[in-house]
Amino acid sequence: MAERQPTDADTHKPLPKAVEEWVQKKSKPGGGGNYAREADRVLTTFIDWTPDSVETVRDVSRRTMMQYAEHLHRRADARVADPDDEAGITGRTSQQYYALVRAFFTYCVKWGYREENPAEHKPAMEELPDASLGADSNHQQFWSPRERTAFIQYVDKRAHDAISGRGSDAVEEARDRALVYLFAYSGARSAELLRDPNDSRRTGVTWADVDPEAGVIRVLGKSQTAGEEVQLPSQARPAVERYRRILDPPTEEWPVFPTRHVPSLYECARSELSERVDGLESELEVNGPEAVLRRYEIPPPSITTETVRNIFRRLCKEGEIPVEGEHEYLKPHGARRGAGEALYRAEGASAAQRALRHEDPSTTSKMYSHIEASEQADVASDAFEKIDEQTTIEDDVS
Repeated sequence: MAERQPTDADTHKPLPKAVEEWVQKKSKPGGGGNYAREADRVLTTFIDWTPDSVETVRDVSRRTMMQYAEHLHRRADARVADPDDEAGITGRTSQQYYALVRAFFTYCVKWGYREENPAEHKPAMEELPDASLGADSNHQQFWSPRERTAFIQYVDKRAHDAISGRGSDAVEEARDRALVYLFAYSGARSAELLRDPNDSRRTGVTWADVDPEAGVIRVLGKSQTAGEEVQLPSQARPAVERYRRILDPPTEEWPVFPTRHVPSLYECARSELSERVDGLESELEVNGPEAVLRRYEIPPPSITTETVRNIFRRLCKEGEIPVEGEHEYLKPHGARRGAGEALYRAEGASAAQRALRHEDPSTTSKMYSHIEASEQADVASDAFEKIDEQTTIEDDVS
């Protein structure tokens, strides 16, 4: 049988369509498969990262892959600079991401979508970070019970005083309290709750995603699964519900944590309403962008993952929150680890794994290996104490 020759449609294969085909081929019968899900997530992010000029499989050049490798290296460097930076990844993860993209282009060569694999370009691969870069997690932050309590008490008092004095105008203080409570008790990732400028799919949760009665918030999870449920424990619900009453969102599609950055609000109003509203500029000047967006029920952008880090940094400084170790402030991802640690100690590894939504139990065990080591040390201490006592008794008898 003659070898199938590439058609014109093959040589101009849209990049998203080729990725979709490859992921389907890698999926297990009936759908699913961790490899396929991870490949879909990584390749979708890769597509979003590529320049607008890249539309087809053949548009990805060796230079594109060199730039992608540099991008991954910068993310690994970001993790070294700040282990809690949501954009940071380890060198090993960088290499895994690149390997998935390389495997995809191997598939494209096989099916005649292009003649060579741009990811096999040696100079591009040399730009990747070493696998060990950013792998040391010894200095990662865990909110301790003492830190969590101090932070909660400060934002409670701050919000109470503001609401008592200004009522419904105390939006910022109520928001900050809700943020601290939500991070302290939910175990959620910043990029699941807030807008991630590096990922166009992550726009932040809306009030439609919050279900206090069920005790959950539905998010776009790390695996890119929409509707993944984050716990909303009873400790956090009053702060979130009080904040909602003060914010008074006009629609369920309003972000839970809308930005208050005035230029961003103006930009949103103009981009959404300039062709719909006569005299928009006059209305904006008289009423302000937030009021205009509310009137026309146009949801503003959510605050970003970087914004919440700045908020927590400011609150810790203003509240003189005692922060343990070498960390400057209580970081959002430290709250996630602290919540998991509390569950791990109280209910065991399975409860922590479910709350943090780790697909692989070994991820949870690795994160809290210090607890297991400490517990094992206690067991060993008790065992040696009994042995030593028994030896002493035997020596006395003899």
